Amino acid sequence: MENAIDSALVHRFNCFKSLNGEQIAAFAAHLEEVRLSPGEVLFRQGDPGDAIYLLISGQMLVKLGAPTQDDRTLATLVPGAILGEMGPLVNTPRTATAVSNVESRLWRISTGAFHDALQKGDAWATSFLLAAAQVLGRRVMTMNEELVKLSAELHPNLAQPQIRKAVAEIEQLRKRLATDWTF
Repeated sequence: MENAIDSALVHRFNCFKSLNGEQIAAFAAHLEEVRLSPGEVLFRQGDPGDAIYLLISGQMLVKLGAPTQDDRTLATLVPGAILGEMGPLVNTPRTATAVSNVESRLWRISTGAFHDALQKGDAWATSFLLAAAQVLGRRVMTMNEELVKLSAELHPNLAQPQIRKAVAEIEQLRKRLATDWTF
């Protein structure tokens, strides 16, 4: 970004609250501003994960397209939210579609800029990475808890072969979530 950045806007994002003025200036050098009209798509499920976005103002809908149903809204994001982080972190395509619900303003950080900043040890990049790891860890823990609940709900019906198979698949997924670490 060419203009000076408002540190109060940066501090809206929990992972950047500890950044000082110099670190914010280094961070600002990597930001591109994006403005969206209501209904405008930021990215689509399956698109390359080429950037991380920070929602400054407006509202974004995160939608998941399923082959057998219409798009399902997974989340409604408000200012201070970070979106699109999964693709750049794990080098995969977008797992959902992001659509502006109202006029929205975001900052875009390219995957390349993020990885370069990590290599240099920039404080903003390491703060973001730590926060992302914490969020992803909480997501895995929550998913595991939900799978345990689902398995418990199905357990009384284990006499039915399809239920027994479903419980076995749930348990296999839980084990993979807890042990399948590839680095």
